[in-house]
Amino acid sequence: MKYIYIENGAINGAGGCEQLDEGVLNIEVSDEIFEEFCSDNFKFAYINGQIVSNPNYEQDKLKSENSIRAEEIRSELEELDKKRIRAICEDEVKNERTGETWLDYYNEQINLLRIELKSLES
Repeated sequence: MKYIYIENGAINGAGGCEQLDEGVLNIEVSDEIFEEFCSDNFKFAYINGQIVSNPNYEQDKLKSENSIRAEEIRSELEELDKKRIRAICEDEVKNERTGETWLDYYNEQINLLRIELKSLES
């Protein structure tokens, strides 16, 4: 038997045995639904007491992807900030031909990431 777990009115996972935690509803599903859910947990939703195809699938998946990318950007920004601090202290030229410094380079990279982050958050 395969189950999808419902907690607080929303799908909270899946497994091959019943969850005994208080407040967790165990809904038995077919192997096909279980496998599809495990491969992409946005495909199904708990609506009116049933596991059904998620009517907001595309929106939910995009929202999740945007959230993941936003977190990646925040991590990249943190790393670039560390590099920028070093660039301020060392004040070295990155490109002799253009005169671009490492600080200029990192500032540009940070600006591009902030623009992308802002677009994801709006």
